[in-house]
Amino acid sequence: MAPKDPAPRGKMTKKPANTPAPNLHPEALPSKKIARRFHWWYVLLIVVSVIAVVVIGLGIKILRVSGKVFGGTNNTSPISQIGALIAPGDRQLKQDENHRTNILVAGYGGPGHDGPYLSDTIILISIDNTTNDIATLSIPRDLLVDLPGYGFRKINNALAFGMTSANPHGGDAMLTQAVQDVTGQTIQYFAKIDFNGFKSAVDAVDGVDITVDNAFADYEYPDNAYGYQTIKFDAGLQHMTGEQALEFVRSRHGTNGEGSDFARSKRQQKLLFALREKALSLGTLTNPTKVSKLLDSLGDHVYTTFELWEVARLGAIIKNLTPEKVVPRVLDTSEDNLVVVGSSIDGAYVIQPRVGLGNWTEIHELAADIFQLNTVQREAVNIQIVNASGQAGLGDTVGHTLRGFGYNVQTVATPKGVTAESSSIVDLSGGKGPKTLTMLEQKFSATLAPSLPNGLSMTAGKALVNSNANGNKNANVAPATPELMLVLGKNAIPTTSTNLNTNRN
Repeated sequence: MAPKDPAPRGKMTKKPANTPAPNLHPEALPSKKIARRFHWWYVLLIVVSVIAVVVIGLGIKILRVSGKVFGGTNNTSPISQIGALIAPGDRQLKQDENHRTNILVAGYGGPGHDGPYLSDTIILISIDNTTNDIATLSIPRDLLVDLPGYGFRKINNALAFGMTSANPHGGDAMLTQAVQDVTGQTIQYFAKIDFNGFKSAVDAVDGVDITVDNAFADYEYPDNAYGYQTIKFDAGLQHMTGEQALEFVRSRHGTNGEGSDFARSKRQQKLLFALREKALSLGTLTNPTKVSKLLDSLGDHVYTTFELWEVARLGAIIKNLTPEKVVPRVLDTSEDNLVVVGSSIDGAYVIQPRVGLGNWTEIHELAADIFQLNTVQREAVNIQIVNASGQAGLGDTVGHTLRGFGYNVQTVATPKGVTAESSSIVDLSGGKGPKTLTMLEQKFSATLAPSLPNGLSMTAGKALVNSNANGNKNANVAPATPELMLVLGKNAIPTTSTNLNTNRN
């Protein structure tokens, strides 16, 4: 017996509302629901496809560029490096026993420039891995150092002298060793970039915005044809291309106070922060074209001893860095600095330590204590030195040295007939400069005293005087009441004669 039809002929069964017939074409489906499904899967597919293309494309580019840029990958395959980059775990940057990481950065002209492998810029960047503070120490390119096989030559020659066809990175090692000798610091990483790479990196992020503090002109800027050209910068916010940014940081003979190495170093730091802001901005990081251009700018113009994951770790530190966390230090020939103009056999302009050629004692101390001295400089406590040691000129000697380290020494006084066996410090600041106080106590084996030594008195804004005399013509009038008074006793004499010599030969 044949089965019954589901419904008698001539009768219609009632179907659920809005249920389409099974044989209807999809286009006949209700438009609202189909549009929602179609939109979701379409967008998801497009997004996944784009991400895949970008990741694959940039991944291939990273693999290609990494072999040129990241010298630390020599013993590790690029695939392994990318794996470590994605999942670095708890790896940390290389550091010394004080949890400090030192990075030597060198800038040079590169092919097509006069003196293509002379280091125009040499900066030691130090990171305190416990606080993520960063200190920079700019080393003058004209500093005389002892280069193996060449004797005392300018440090900017090291990159060129050490480079050979068999060892293209031999100059990197020679420059690194020279900076280690000068600073007494172990350098964990090295990085160098030529002018074209610098310009390309700035252009790859569509330029940078920099506030120029002082308008200046430089009438002796190299024109790369063994001559000079004039460059000028107006004060205020300026948008700079790669070429303009390079001129801004390279200028060495600017007017309006911009011709010193200190001013040049400040401009370099300002540019690095501007480039960091642009590179880390949302528009750059999410723009594959800009990322691709940035990677292209690195390949033939940058070399480092970092590995990929180490660059990512460094980037995480720099990302949260503020200008207040960095105090630049410059070895220049300004008054009270640690280096002076020297003399060479051929009469060329050279720089040497003020304590004598090849004597790096003071610079070692500066480099070792740079983070603490940065705090001292921020505290900016007014200091007056009182020479009660009995040795003539000791107060001036100590004053020069402390200013070179960044202490705010205002005046030096040598009271008549007043001596002290031990050095002491009188704190009139109300605890304003704790780091300054601690550093001075350690440096001079000084004790904290509740008052001045017997025979001395101090009135706000007036000269330090002998209380048992009518006055003291040898004492300087302080522009403001000192906040710390460092009284040098006899115990400061051997320490000073050994470590604080200001011989300017």
